[in-house]
Amino acid sequence: MSRSRPRGQTLVLFSLTMLLLTLMVCLTLSFSMKVREKLEAQSVADLAAYSSAVATARTFNSIALMRRAQTGHLVAMAGVQSLISWTTVMRANLSSARMSANNCQAAADVLQPMDELNQEIEEKWNKLDALAGVQAYNIQRLGGHLGAMQDKLYTQLQEAVSGGPNSFAQRFSELASEGSAWPGELHAGPTAVSLAELTHATSDGNSYALDMAMASRGYEFITRRQGLPAFEGHGGGVLGALTGAGGQLRVIAQGGSAYWGDKLGHGGRADSAHYTWAEDHAEVEVSFPGCTPFIVNATAGVKSTDLLDESDDHWWTPGGPRLGVADPGMEKQFRHTLGYVKPEDMPHTFIGGFTYNTSDDSNENLWAQPKLFALVQRDYKMRGLRSDPWNLNFRFSFTPDKASEFDSHGWHLADGTDISVQQALATGLAYYHRRGHWDEPPNLWNPFWRATLVSADADIGGKLARGGTDVPDTVGGPAAEAFGQLIRAGYKGVH
Repeated sequence: MSRSRPRGQTLVLFSLTMLLLTLMVCLTLSFSMKVREKLEAQSVADLAAYSSAVATARTFNSIALMRRAQTGHLVAMAGVQSLISWTTVMRANLSSARMSANNCQAAADVLQPMDELNQEIEEKWNKLDALAGVQAYNIQRLGGHLGAMQDKLYTQLQEAVSGGPNSFAQRFSELASEGSAWPGELHAGPTAVSLAELTHATSDGNSYALDMAMASRGYEFITRRQGLPAFEGHGGGVLGALTGAGGQLRVIAQGGSAYWGDKLGHGGRADSAHYTWAEDHAEVEVSFPGCTPFIVNATAGVKSTDLLDESDDHWWTPGGPRLGVADPGMEKQFRHTLGYVKPEDMPHTFIGGFTYNTSDDSNENLWAQPKLFALVQRDYKMRGLRSDPWNLNFRFSFTPDKASEFDSHGWHLADGTDISVQQALATGLAYYHRRGHWDEPPNLWNPFWRATLVSADADIGGKLARGGTDVPDTVGGPAAEAFGQLIRAGYKGVH
């Protein structure tokens, strides 16, 4: 009986089997870790996208409330201007009573002592008139501060959704990386689409000026000052002296208004609100026993401009014997001036505010409601080649002229394409809804903004098959190319 000499075939097969098993185990570990890290990055992106939508909704709600408060300031400011003008026409009315004495000796005897107190009346008038001007100035300043607060909130919102160092995506990435051996590999990517969406949502020319001005003019005293009954005075003063002697002052027709515009007249537009106006007009009848009734037209008005503009005005007619028909000297400019405006922006008196793009009424663009991307990236190259023991690189040479390579690091494809950066994209949406008013368009007047997560192709800009480029423009590189190929192949799992 002969024995065969062992040739080692079993050892070779065992070695090849163990090599294959090792490769499979390493590949499984590598794939599992990639999936876990992808889920982690996607969770961070989802959280950042939803937080961006919540922050946008809260910011828009805050702006809406501040716009309402600004409108209240505009009402108050126009009301002060109206009162200045209205009390000024009353001054003109009293001047009419004095003028009636020119044709009535009995009236002249009664009103003559009042002329002797003219200086005292002048001082009191100027003091109260100046205080009213200061009140209008303070109201405008407070309204301006509300506008500045809106700008600050909006700037902070832009930083939070931009993908920059102060964005939600970056801050959540840092929190998720705490304790990691590679704390910088997970980071936010820039999301210019979010900034463009916010800009589009809040840009609609000067409609805010017209909206806010028209709302402020809804106050009846500002727009409809009607005639008054006959005046009767008691005690001291012109009316008291007139009434005590049997005289009467009656306003036959009176009207007035207050508004913003670049000219005197009701046609002024708030989007060219260079000046703040108020005007009054009346037909005054002064009657005195034994004398022919005296009728005269009385007018008054005030024009307030910014501090650097010198065309401020304050007038009334008729004037009294000594009071004139306008504020004296430099008081004409400064008594009723308003706040400082940069020289390149002057003249201007209107309190600015944010607007919503109501002109975008397309459902394909979600009625300009902002879509907010959050991009989280993981840069595997920061780990180095020896970071994970199961990420192996094998090179096989079965023939001298041909070699095969297996690399489980996953940094490059076979053609050399760099895929070392993992991408996770999520989309939030700030949307407007008032309960029971489904057909109400989005706006920045009411604080009914809410937040949710949506798919990246919720609007036309996210639909690659219809020409939208939001997703490729955001992720870029091989990820954008892979996304495009998937969409063209019929993939519908965008989220």
